[in-house]
Amino acid sequence: MCPRVPRAPALRLLALGALLWPAAGAWELTILHTNDVHSRLEQTSEDSSKCVDASRCVGGVARLYTKVQQIRSSEPHVLLLDAGDQYQGTIWFTVYKGAEVAHFMNALRYDAMALGNHEFDNGPEGLIDPLLKKARFPILSANIKAKGPLASQISGLYFSYKNLSVGGEVVGIVGYTSKETPFLSNPGTNLVFEDEITALQLEVDKLKTLNVNKIIALGHSGFEMDKLIAQKVKGVDVVVGGHSNTFLYTGNYFKRIVPARCLYNLLCLFHLCNYYC
Repeated sequence: MCPRVPRAPALRLLALGALLWPAAGAWELTILHTNDVHSRLEQTSEDSSKCVDASRCVGGVARLYTKVQQIRSSEPHVLLLDAGDQYQGTIWFTVYKGAEVAHFMNALRYDAMALGNHEFDNGPEGLIDPLLKKARFPILSANIKAKGPLASQISGLYFSYKNLSVGGEVVGIVGYTSKETPFLSNPGTNLVFEDEITALQLEVDKLKTLNVNKIIALGHSGFEMDKLIAQKVKGVDVVVGGHSNTFLYTGNYFKRIVPARCLYNLLCLFHLCNYYC
């Protein structure tokens, strides 16, 4: 949810101010996040067509990897998250059917991913074998429940939440997916998509009983739902979303910005300064 800029993954730095907890020590977390990548693994021209002049091209997994490594080397506590819809969009997905997602996300060492609606385009089987079984990072959605014969096949391959240890602190990541997915994709009849807010609140309450006081909602339901989650789910500190491709940017504008479509190939950065614990 940030602009495209020339020659590098788009990046934003958002200071969220002081989030206060009773303890006195300050703790800083940098959150890098992508969403709606849609198999855009190669660099493109500024209008998302084939890259002809490399000096004017943008995006691509190589730039993303370089920027992530740069930030990891300069910041003490970093999470790399994805808010869904890695699937579908280019010849990479047509040929490799999701295996490319696991390969490159493993290489970038993502910390967590939320399921998007397009992850179900090839049915549950097209999600389980290429991605869920191969990912070396947790894949999340609190509001998807499996039933019937699929329940045993998919059990333990995705999670409602995951607690991550970062610099001696525990950060809870809770996932969510658009409840409209059965109308948008092909999840089949053995996956139930529940209300996001209700499902998230249940999981956040569990985390609170475990004394987790830093909670990120990571999901793929669109900007309007993201705002509702921020308003209504008690205990969530940060919402990282995708799906609606909403253009959000609060920094200084770059020379060339392509809004709306430019949510592909993006790396965004939340910088939680003075995050007290």
